[in-house]
Amino acid sequence: MNGARYLRLVAILAACFILCACGARREGIADLEKLQQRAAAYLPDESGRPLVTPEVQKDLQARYMEKFFGPWRNGKATLAPEVAFWGTATFGRKKGFGENLQPWSLPRWEALVAMQLESSYPSMARHAIATRNTSFRVMPTDKPFFYDPAKAGEGYPFDYMQNSAVWIGTPLLVTHASADGAWYFAEAGMTYGWVPADAVGWTDEAFRTAYMTGIYAAALHDRIVLRTDAGAFAGMAHLGTVFPVSVSAMMLESAQAAEGVVAEQGGGVQALPVLVPLRTVEGDAIAVSVRLPLTAMGLMPQPLSAQALARFADVMMGQPYGWGGLLENRDCSAAMRDLFAPFGIWLPRNSSQQGKEVGTPVSLEGKSAAVKRAMILEAGIPYYTLLWFKGHIGLYIGPDPVTGEPLLLHDVWGARTTWKGVDGRAVVGRLAVTTLRFGEERDDVQKDWFYDRLRGMVLMPSGEASGSVQ
Repeated sequence: MNGARYLRLVAILAACFILCACGARREGIADLEKLQQRAAAYLPDESGRPLVTPEVQKDLQARYMEKFFGPWRNGKATLAPEVAFWGTATFGRKKGFGENLQPWSLPRWEALVAMQLESSYPSMARHAIATRNTSFRVMPTDKPFFYDPAKAGEGYPFDYMQNSAVWIGTPLLVTHASADGAWYFAEAGMTYGWVPADAVGWTDEAFRTAYMTGIYAAALHDRIVLRTDAGAFAGMAHLGTVFPVSVSAMMLESAQAAEGVVAEQGGGVQALPVLVPLRTVEGDAIAVSVRLPLTAMGLMPQPLSAQALARFADVMMGQPYGWGGLLENRDCSAAMRDLFAPFGIWLPRNSSQQGKEVGTPVSLEGKSAAVKRAMILEAGIPYYTLLWFKGHIGLYIGPDPVTGEPLLLHDVWGARTTWKGVDGRAVVGRLAVTTLRFGEERDDVQKDWFYDRLRGMVLMPSGEASGSVQ
């Protein structure tokens, strides 16, 4: 082969490589590889400094418990029928797909609608409590209702019958029952919907009085096994779970310790006795005392600092995404709720409410990506500012030390992609740390796509401005 032909062949091969590279779609998301996936890795100086005064945190805790026990203070249903049964009208107009990815048949749908007995709502008003972790469903079924699974962002895990998840020990007001008695319609402090009957325990006035001890504790990590003194399994607690402290048990243990009956390690209490609700065969709630180490259960409110927030965030880091609490996993708003619960800060259920009804909202509507970035970096308080997007929310944890881009801790399904006219997702599917430009290095992700969805930021309650404690 002469020199000219050799050079021509090299040029052709190089062009082929270039064309192949241009036609290839990148995989993965660079932020997940480049950024440390630990919230504690980005802590600012003086991260142990309190973010609010003890007086403000006391007020926040009081507000939390008012919301938490709200259903027990209501004597009747607070929801109009069109609100309680919104799923009937909404999904009745949609073509839904079931667990076999085949369309819901009309007879199946009509049977589900009839199961709700809408004309007789509300049929009761009984105070109750969740006796295990459970789902709140839009309609009385554990079967899924997917939109077209062939479309991006639909299908699993986006079961539109899944409204929310509540943890064991959540106070409830039950206002209705399904025709078969297998489901109850209930109101909780942060959500409402249909819950399985076997997840509910009825409470009388004596139970409620004894349960509202005035001293409360929060779970400090996930998958805390609850066992009675006899060793029987009583449930599983996750970060965000709240139990009352058994004051009588604490007083007894203190008295025994003073008499030398109980040996205290290190001179302090090493465990908290908390009240955990269980369901009897008859459906009533009983409270059993469960002793948990202080590494698992801590008094509310926990001291609020960036360092403490990062520690609890890392408890959840990397855990799978769960639409509406599906499979006891968290979505974006649930992650924020559970993150702030140990500090006695109440957040509403969904991202839109969290973006508008907490602390001091700052609108970013209509601003360019550059202006939004500048405002976040200037006014955002790392680990104490929420960033609210259309249908999404997360926690601002400061600037990336390398690029200066705002960093977001968020439970996210993925980045929106478009490739050859077809929409898709670059799936993250977990709680992660990313910039607000995550996925933009990909050929199929539009520049500024995430900034374009950014609607505002929320400066969390500080007590410095009138009305900021909400």
